[in-house]
Amino acid sequence: MRTVGSLLAALFLSLPAAAQRGGIDVKDYLFSITIPDSGSAIRGHTGLYFERRVPEDSVLTLDLVGMTVDSVLVLGAPHEPSRRFTYDGRMVRIPLQATHEPVLNVVIWYHGSPQDGLIIGLNARGRRVAFADNWPERARFWLPVVDHPSDKATAVFSIEAPSAWRVIANGAPTSAPRDVRGWIERHPIPAYTMVIGAAEFTVSKHRPVVNGRDTIPMEVWTYPEDSAFADSVPFRRATEIVEVMQRLIGQFPYEKLAHVQSSTKFGGMENSSAIFYAEKPYVDRKMREGVVRHETAHQWFGDAVTERDWPDIWLSEGFATYFDGVIGAALDGDSVLVNSMRANAESYFKSDVTDRPIVDSGYAADPIKLLNANSYPKGAWVLHMLRGTIGDSAFFRGLRTYYRTYRDSTATSTDLQRVMEKEGRTDLGWFFHQWLYQPGYPQLDVSWQYDAGARKVIVGIIQRQKPEWGRFRLPAVTLEFRGNNGALLRRDVAVTSGGETAASFDVPFAPAEVRVDPDGKLLLNVTAISRR
Repeated sequence: MRTVGSLLAALFLSLPAAAQRGGIDVKDYLFSITIPDSGSAIRGHTGLYFERRVPEDSVLTLDLVGMTVDSVLVLGAPHEPSRRFTYDGRMVRIPLQATHEPVLNVVIWYHGSPQDGLIIGLNARGRRVAFADNWPERARFWLPVVDHPSDKATAVFSIEAPSAWRVIANGAPTSAPRDVRGWIERHPIPAYTMVIGAAEFTVSKHRPVVNGRDTIPMEVWTYPEDSAFADSVPFRRATEIVEVMQRLIGQFPYEKLAHVQSSTKFGGMENSSAIFYAEKPYVDRKMREGVVRHETAHQWFGDAVTERDWPDIWLSEGFATYFDGVIGAALDGDSVLVNSMRANAESYFKSDVTDRPIVDSGYAADPIKLLNANSYPKGAWVLHMLRGTIGDSAFFRGLRTYYRTYRDSTATSTDLQRVMEKEGRTDLGWFFHQWLYQPGYPQLDVSWQYDAGARKVIVGIIQRQKPEWGRFRLPAVTLEFRGNNGALLRRDVAVTSGGETAASFDVPFAPAEVRVDPDGKLLLNVTAISRR
């Protein structure tokens, strides 16, 4: 974009408000970026519309790493529109005049070669491309932002790029000056999902999603050589995947959904309304639908409802991991979820994070370490066990309420607990405490004997996990008694957090075998089953 004044004013007036964070809350970003025909040096200017909840807040601090800041203009401060600023190569600090004006606008002009965040270079097909890759805190390498998930804002992108390229970004396309490609995301999103992609794309349109009285465009953006594969294999049911999530949780939260082949370093990156996928699986013809289900589920959980701080990242990754299986089950049968949860359990048991809890403040300063088996497979298991604890009806009703309540905002694990307790009409403090804030999982030694005269089975269960993991309360562990003649009987036993549990059951036949949790409903490991 070449001019600022009128477009800034119009967009700042029209965009909706976002979630609050601290004393200064950014509401809207207006990003203008010029991508060169060669080299990696970009030029940009960013307009910010922000609210000052405390009039005395005197400095606006923005993350920006390794760029050159040319100038800053403060609009809306009476008598003094232009202010001095300081920049140390990592943060821009802009002094603000003490005023009771609740909202202010700032425009920042800058240039430089991004060290990270915006990747400009050759793609897997040998052609020049540019892709943003912001997670977790890499937007700051090319955009002046509050680079933290707690501060969500709307975003407008105006991109000048080589004429042969097509440009994708968050939201819906918008009118822009000649030679500029514009996109506007009217829903507040976190900085880590504010992205652009620019390349020689082939764009295919899939069946749109019905979203209330509107339809949501469904598009697949690929390098030309990979378009036919993408449409026929991983994205064949892209629309159906969204429809399952709408039926289970609520309406799709954004203006469109684009699935984009890209240079992201992750297998997939859930950027709001424009999911970026790693390019190599396309080229190798190894990309499958599972990653599409996972990243699509993120549009609801992670993007629309965002974790307020990094230790709660399971609210994003655990949800997406679980709904990969849930969506698969809705499309292809229950065995998809059963197999998914079995694989998740095996992955977690083999991991090196069983000694750490899911909500792990020790990694808050280094979020990349939270991309582990606690946040993904164990987080998925928390949801699966919560579903089993309160039942399908309360579980999905609770998730719909959670989504509706915190959509376009941020949430914590405590927020989720509060909603699920209300919808489940039960106290879940014990459940959330042991599965989110304790490390590990229950490991059970089970012993049993049959009293033929009384026709009873006496069962003893001892928790053998590490003492530092603590004990677990398991309200309903299914025991399956199997006889030699094919007889079968199931009974549930409540395992207390005291460490040892004893129970007896009327069984009209002599069991030859006892199985624990035969349907795999709980994240546990049976270390021994012995007959006394």
